[in-house]
Amino acid sequence: MAVQDRYITLGGHRHRYIEKGGSEHTMLLIHGISSSLDFYEQVIPLLSRSFRVIAFDLLGFGLSDKPKGKDYSLELYSSLIREFLEKTGSIGGQLYATGHSMGGKYLIASTLLNPGTYSRIVLSNTDGFLHVPSFVRGISLPGVRKVLKKIITAENVSSRMFASAFHDTSNVNEHSYRKNLDMARDPEAFDTVMALNRNLLKLDLNRTGLRKRLDEIRVPVLVIWGDRDRYIDPSIAQTVLSELPSSKLVMFEECGHSPMLEYPEKFTRTVTDFILSGSEPDPGHADNF
Repeated sequence: MAVQDRYITLGGHRHRYIEKGGSEHTMLLIHGISSSLDFYEQVIPLLSRSFRVIAFDLLGFGLSDKPKGKDYSLELYSSLIREFLEKTGSIGGQLYATGHSMGGKYLIASTLLNPGTYSRIVLSNTDGFLHVPSFVRGISLPGVRKVLKKIITAENVSSRMFASAFHDTSNVNEHSYRKNLDMARDPEAFDTVMALNRNLLKLDLNRTGLRKRLDEIRVPVLVIWGDRDRYIDPSIAQTVLSELPSSKLVMFEECGHSPMLEYPEKFTRTVTDFILSGSEPDPGHADNF
């Protein structure tokens, strides 16, 4: 049975969200760039067997509002996440969170800016540990982005770019694949990506100083990566592991940038075992799976 879409106002803007499951353990899911909560579609029913699962489309993406001229920042997204948790009655108790790609970076910011919110966190193929040179903001100049928008949202180009998020697209549920491809092609979401690019200085863990504070994260952290990730090189996983105390790494074999869609059962099992085991990870430990 499909999860019913709901809507909530956060920061004065309308956001789509879902809630499924009745466990005392709550799991927040945060999606990545050019995406939506639908990126977790295959694992939400599985995770809801053990957790009360909540997720929302980040501002500017999915079916949430996409305001023009928004001053995007790590502080903004962290405040929206906090407001969402407060309005859904999720603060306190046994609250956990999983962030994928860009969502992993936002989860790190949320953890640092709102200490004590989460009991454990999961970072899947996380953004935030690559140096992005300032000159890349040039692609968001009006003339450049107008040309890029036509190219990148075209069916043939967007299809190839989206396919590269997976090691083997045949492993992905066909319906989910198409739905998430359509979300990625959304012209308004492209505008949000350009706005994020223009606000790079406020959205970078290094430039905001948050990366220097990673040792303040004392909750157990699970890092998941695909060994065939073509978006963020798997070698970055070792950097994440070395900079985050109390973290462990699970490397999914024959997997690309999107383990929750390529291997939903394995992803669910790995996350659930880590969250509910109650054991502390061996710092710097890595497993292949």
